[in-house]
Amino acid sequence: MPNLSKRKFLQSTLFAGAAAVLPPAFAADAARSPLSVRTLGTGAADHRWDHLGEPGIRGSAGTLIDGRVLIDCGVTGRANLSRFGIAPDVLTDLVITHSHGDHFSVEQIGRVIADRKASAPPLGVWAAPQLIAKLQKHLTGRFTGHALKAGDAFKTGPLGWTALPANHLIVGDPTEQALHYLIESPGGNLLYALDGAWMLKQARLLIGKRRLDMIVWDATMTESGDGRIFEHNNLAMIGLMMQTLTATGCAHGKTVCVLTHVARTLWPEDPHAATELASARGWTLAEDGKEFLLG
Repeated sequence: MPNLSKRKFLQSTLFAGAAAVLPPAFAADAARSPLSVRTLGTGAADHRWDHLGEPGIRGSAGTLIDGRVLIDCGVTGRANLSRFGIAPDVLTDLVITHSHGDHFSVEQIGRVIADRKASAPPLGVWAAPQLIAKLQKHLTGRFTGHALKAGDAFKTGPLGWTALPANHLIVGDPTEQALHYLIESPGGNLLYALDGAWMLKQARLLIGKRRLDMIVWDATMTESGDGRIFEHNNLAMIGLMMQTLTATGCAHGKTVCVLTHVARTLWPEDPHAATELASARGWTLAEDGKEFLLG
């Protein structure tokens, strides 16, 4: 990612902060408007997706926000929807973290769009400019593209989003910046942080003084000793980040931690043992199709 000048970075931070201001109606509805976060696909890239549905095989990363916004659509993107009875027509937007195949597939996005009714409005797609260009080349006129860079703020319905830089190398195109997202809703604030290792200082500055009520963490591995640790988290890293986020007033005692992007070969094969590793720390290990409510 190109270095930002101090002035430009502060402008981006201020812009993101301005996006956090909720209209009065949002505040009035906060108590009765929980945010639905449904983890449709929770696997890292080492799962055998030709065996999707068999025990121990998780779908490729994908999460449905507020029942209408899909984050990531990779190898099993269309199947992630059909497995849980979600019609493509209900989607208003697709938000992409980065271009790796388990998160972004032109073919799968094309299938989702093709299965929408002709009367459905164009799907809004939010992603790095390289990804928007790829989609425009193959799916021209079938979606509305919005190119993003770190620091950009945008809205989908009642949700405010800020794109955050992530520590995750894009093999084949080092100019592409992988993105995490801060999502602000009437029910609370959500940090969606996969793929990536640690939290970059630029991301922490963009979050600013906002309180994080839920964090969906990249939890590719349980321990260190694997080369993926340089761009993915293990449980100790998540623990250190949670301690620091809490100490600096960003996280709090009731912040919900959801662990996803689970590597098949780096977590216990026994699902009960895997669940215990998370629950012993007060966190929740995501499963395909599981819904979390924020607020």
